[in-house]
Amino acid sequence: MQPMTIMARLLTAGCVALACSQAAHASPRVTNEKVVGSPQQMRQTAIGGSAEAQYNLGVMYYNGDGVVRNRAKAAEWFGRAANQGLARAQYNLGALYAGGLGLKQDYSVANTWFRLAAEQNYPPALYALGMAYYDGKGVAVDRQRSAVFIERAAELGSALAQNNIGLMYDQGLGVKQDKRRAAGWYEKASEAGVAEAQFNLAQMYLTGDGVRQNKRKAVTLLTDAANQGYGKALRRMGDLHATGNGVPKDNARAQDYYLKASAAGE
Repeated sequence: MQPMTIMARLLTAGCVALACSQAAHASPRVTNEKVVGSPQQMRQTAIGGSAEAQYNLGVMYYNGDGVVRNRAKAAEWFGRAANQGLARAQYNLGALYAGGLGLKQDYSVANTWFRLAAEQNYPPALYALGMAYYDGKGVAVDRQRSAVFIERAAELGSALAQNNIGLMYDQGLGVKQDKRRAAGWYEKASEAGVAEAQFNLAQMYLTGDGVRQNKRKAVTLLTDAANQGYGKALRRMGDLHATGNGVPKDNARAQDYYLKASAAGE
């Protein structure tokens, strides 16, 4: 690739700065860890009324582990456990309603179950409920309420919540803008391996926005995110190599990063 072509790409690359970032909008995902045990034994215990066994049987049907995969049956067993107050089951049932998996999609009902699990401080439910308020799914958009739930999930260790509350502090969405707090939350999510957080924190280190400028740290974070295939990080690494910003100028490496970014949808 010729240098002029690279420069043209830099001028038209679009949003690479944090100001263009948005909170993640991924749908709630069912907690579907593999269950140890036979379906027959699990069913017997579940029929006997064990909420844990009912939850585990729901996971088996959701995954198709030892049984024919059946999302409707997964919802049935999650529902039995949820009605007994098991937070994981309440969250999973909400996720099925939110995704329309085995059940008719209904964000309002999903949020009811998320709320019940959130009252037990179950981090995925707190995060899901916070994102429902952020996006206005089944409830009116309320960024302040969204921030309360997402920050609580972040405090309890949800890496996705840590990244998103970082974004909210970064941009002043539902909270008073606070770049230092944003960087702190990005740091926690970055340590957990969240590529988007690594990219966001790298942008701050590149510009000295909310942190002391440190291009070496920025490049390390961008490399970590790029190695996970995160498109924005791949494109940013291309930009850095094209201009020699914090790394040696190298048009060949820049081109390689740009091609990988394009393949990742950036």
